[in-house]
Amino acid sequence: MTATARTGGALPFPDRVLLRPAAGRPRHRLVCLHHAGGGASAYAPWLARLPQDVEVCAVRLPGRESRMGQPPHRSARSAVAEVVETLRPLLADGLPWALYGHSMGGLLAYEVYTELTALGVPQPLYLAVGATAAPQCREAIPPRLPEGYGRAELVEVLRGYGGTPEEVFRNEELLDLILPVLEADLTLFDAYRPTLPPQPVRCPLLAFAGARDPLVDPAHVAAWEEVAADAFTYRLLDAGHFFVASHADEVLARLAVPARAGAAA
Repeated sequence: MTATARTGGALPFPDRVLLRPAAGRPRHRLVCLHHAGGGASAYAPWLARLPQDVEVCAVRLPGRESRMGQPPHRSARSAVAEVVETLRPLLADGLPWALYGHSMGGLLAYEVYTELTALGVPQPLYLAVGATAAPQCREAIPPRLPEGYGRAELVEVLRGYGGTPEEVFRNEELLDLILPVLEADLTLFDAYRPTLPPQPVRCPLLAFAGARDPLVDPAHVAAWEEVAADAFTYRLLDAGHFFVASHADEVLARLAVPARAGAAA
C-alpha cells in the first residue's frame, strides 16, 4: 500500500487516502468512503479480492489512523468539502472512476458525487451505497446518539452496532481513542439534512442492504430507486450492518461489473 499516485507523482493530501495502485494500466479507480467510527482500513479486506487492474482509493477522514489527533468533522458539509478537495486533483487524470460509501460513508458519497459532477468531473461508472437510507427517508430515521449521552451510552451504541471485538471494550485506553471519533461522526450523521427533493443520480446506482441490519431498514435502502436517473440495482444480503467485511465477495461481485436496470435481490 502506498500514498503515491499510479503515475508516480505525489498526492496533494497523502494522509487523507489509503491508495493501492493498480498493476499496469488501471481499468478504473474505485473510491471508498468509510462508516461512522471507522477508517480507510475498513476496506483492507477488499484488496486481496479486487482485480489487480483496479486502483483502490479509500478516503480517510480526520481523527483516525494516520490522522489521529486531527479534529474530526462534525458536519457533513465540512466532511464533503474536504473529500471533494482531496479527490478533485486525483480524478483530473481522466481515469474512469467509481464510488462506494458504507453507512455514513454512503450519505457522504452521495453528496460528494453531486458536488464533483457539478464541478464538471465526469460521471463515475457507478455510485454504490451500502447500509445507507435514501435521502428522502431521512426524517424517518431516529438519532444515533441517545439523549443526554455520556461515555457509558457511547460504549453501548458501539456495542450495539456489532463488528467490534469484545477485547476493545475491555481496553479503556483504546476506547479513549475510539469514542470521541464515534461521537463526532454520529453528530455529523444526526445533523445531516439532504436537499429535497434529492438531486438525481445520473450514473448507474447500486444499493446494498443487510436483511439483519439493526440500524438501517432495508426498505429505506431500496428507496434509492427513486433517486436513480439511470440504471438501478438493489441487493439484499443475508447480513448485518458491516457486510463490507462479512459479505465482501458478494458486494465486490456486483461492483466488478456494470449495473443493469431492474436488477434486484
